Amino acid sequence: MRFIRYAAALLAGAVLHLHGPAAQAQTAYKSLNYLYSISGSKTASGMHNREPNSAPATWTNRVQTTTGQYPALWSGDFLFSSSDVANRQTMINEAKAQWARGSLINIMFHACPPTQAEPCQWEGGVKSTLSDAQWQELITNGTTLNTNWKRRLDVVAGYLQDLKNSGVEVYFRPLHEMNQGVFWWAGRPGANGTAKLFQLTRDYLRNTKGLTNLIWVWDLQDFSSLSSDLANYNPGASYWDVLALDMYYSDGQGYTTAKYNAMVNTAGSKPIAIGECEVLPAPSLLAAQPKWAFFMGWSELVFNKNSTAAIQQAYGASNVVTQNEMPGWANVGSGTSPNLAYQRPVTVTSTYTSANAASKAVDADGNTRWESAYANNQSIYVDLGATYAINRVRLAWEAAYAKDYQVQVSTDGSTWTTIKDVWGKTSAAADDHTGLGATARYVKVYCINRATTYGFSLYELEVYGTASGARLALAAPAPNEAGELAIYPNPATDQLTIRLGQHGSAGASLTLTNSVGQVVRRQAVLGPQGSVALAGLPAGMYVLTLTGTTEQVSRKVFISK
Repeated sequence: MRFIRYAAALLAGAVLHLHGPAAQAQTAYKSLNYLYSISGSKTASGMHNREPNSAPATWTNRVQTTTGQYPALWSGDFLFSSSDVANRQTMINEAKAQWARGSLINIMFHACPPTQAEPCQWEGGVKSTLSDAQWQELITNGTTLNTNWKRRLDVVAGYLQDLKNSGVEVYFRPLHEMNQGVFWWAGRPGANGTAKLFQLTRDYLRNTKGLTNLIWVWDLQDFSSLSSDLANYNPGASYWDVLALDMYYSDGQGYTTAKYNAMVNTAGSKPIAIGECEVLPAPSLLAAQPKWAFFMGWSELVFNKNSTAAIQQAYGASNVVTQNEMPGWANVGSGTSPNLAYQRPVTVTSTYTSANAASKAVDADGNTRWESAYANNQSIYVDLGATYAINRVRLAWEAAYAKDYQVQVSTDGSTWTTIKDVWGKTSAAADDHTGLGATARYVKVYCINRATTYGFSLYELEVYGTASGARLALAAPAPNEAGELAIYPNPATDQLTIRLGQHGSAGASLTLTNSVGQVVRRQAVLGPQGSVALAGLPAGMYVLTLTGTTEQVSRKVFISK
């Protein structure tokens, strides 16, 4: 982050094969290999999503609204304030969704200093200074401040482990802009300065915590001292995978050839990137400086500093990659395929309580669940948004599991085919059904007989497969075909407009529930289109549920202020 505004190294043994205009690397990371493959010919577009973490795709979505295309790189931040710390899982869930869509994932950490508790303030917290004695204590193993920092890393490591478990590779950019002196970690050149803390942080997260899904980004700001800063703040080539420069015209000159050459010379065969920017690089600039592997615009500054035409030109250029042009990680190398059901629209026959709504079964949060009415013969199905070759369905049951059930699929949401029968299940252990070989857009779990006196309860309904004649479908927002329930804008500020489609029948009702299960809006359905007023509601994630005579449909809604 520019300081005047508010706000893993390659695996040992990895071999680089360099040839042609672009460096072709065979590293342990699919997304890093992709950067090598485009280096020298194309630049991936990117957008950071600054606070609030309760709405972690706000600025990415605005790019799409402006240009018709989503950025190839999505970026989030662990942040420091109480509300943003409380919504870190929401940010992580968005990272999973963006990875599933084929995006590059970048995460930053505007961390509180180890001399203070978390959460903390921006002024006097993130923007503060350690004394020389405190700094020496911080970089000395076993001391109080050193232990405080590692405990802080332990907290974010849990979220990064969640991403690792989901097969998500992360461009991790901690301690960024280390050559400026406003953040508590920055402005200390030399072997025992900021570079030492970067080394300590990388060693702890990789070697102690085992986070081998992190791609380490070493990041500086574009001061006139850049040439010497690249030497004085370098943690060592074994500690970083990508070299990034935050381009804020800090020296009054911007994207100069001298800066570009200094970055290329320091990086050697490794990728370089524009870590942050307010003025987007023009396509002609990228043609003259072709080794910038990605650029990342900084949230609102992109719209403050660039005309709409300039933003559209950047995202429409032939040498700029947008999300729809990404290869999709399920089709690149090895690793975990994305969960196609994540945050997709779901429909159920019943919900026992609004706190356990249908959408909770596809939110990738192992602590939330869908709960049906206390009756047999209930179902839940997910609309994947496009037709896929389905090869795996995983069901994570709560204690109230289905003793007998079927997994069914459909291409139209009306005619269903059973692809898996389960009879006589005896425990609530998760079921992982592989080798299914079905082609479908809709996947249903038809729960026949209960194992308990309660209803049926699923923590997660996960679906895996490959695109069938089409690119990976967007996981959100909900589709807008005729007959579908459509909500816009999302995120919203003052009012939601809802097109009810086939669900707009007499006797249906709409409820809006907050993140703790409280109903904050309730109204009857009066026609095929309606609206819900949001005045007075705080920013955050909500669940909109339409309840009809025979079904319920839920959608996640984000309110931003």
